Amino acid sequence: DLTITGNVLWAGGWGINVGAGGKAQASTSGSSKLFNMIQATGEFSVEAWVAPALVAVDKSYMVSYSGGDVTRNFTLGQTNQDYDFMLRSSNSDLNGMAQLKTPDTAMLLQASLQHVVLTYDPINGRQIYVNGVSAGVPDPQQGGTISNWDNTFALVLGNEVSGDRSWQGLIKFVAIHNRA
Repeated sequence: DLTITGNVLWAGGWGINVGAGGKAQASTSGSSKLFNMIQATGEFSVEAWVAPALVAVDKSYMVSYSGGDVTRNFTLGQTNQDYDFMLRSSNSDLNGMAQLKTPDTAMLLQASLQHVVLTYDPINGRQIYVNGVSAGVPDPQQGGTISNWDNTFALVLGNEVSGDRSWQGLIKFVAIHNRA
């Protein structure tokens, strides 16, 4: 279950419109189900149907499983017209840096409904797909493990748990799978 706070409205077709400062957040105990599911396989995918309201933003988070601004398990974020994938692993810092991002010149993030998929497995590392097409970006922290994840973090949509990485737009669907 997600608790909706701030500027969030229901959208037709089972979605939410997230405005400035809004978010939908799970409890840490509810989010621990994700931790257990993903740790059992050591790999995962996050898929989301999103339509950003703004394309000129920095450090805005659509889907995050984190403990705050500087500690996370994973995050799907936006920097202008790029998608960002931050992942805490044995090859990164606790904030999931260095991030994987779509190429600036590709401008893959558009202000229209898009299907975005993040995948991770310990052999291939992180991948980003937009509308079924790989962004083709090599992972700077390829491989590693996610055994250093924190099970006390919370899943949040449209922001960061701290509330200061506000993303604005439509989220129609989010699914998290325990396979890449």
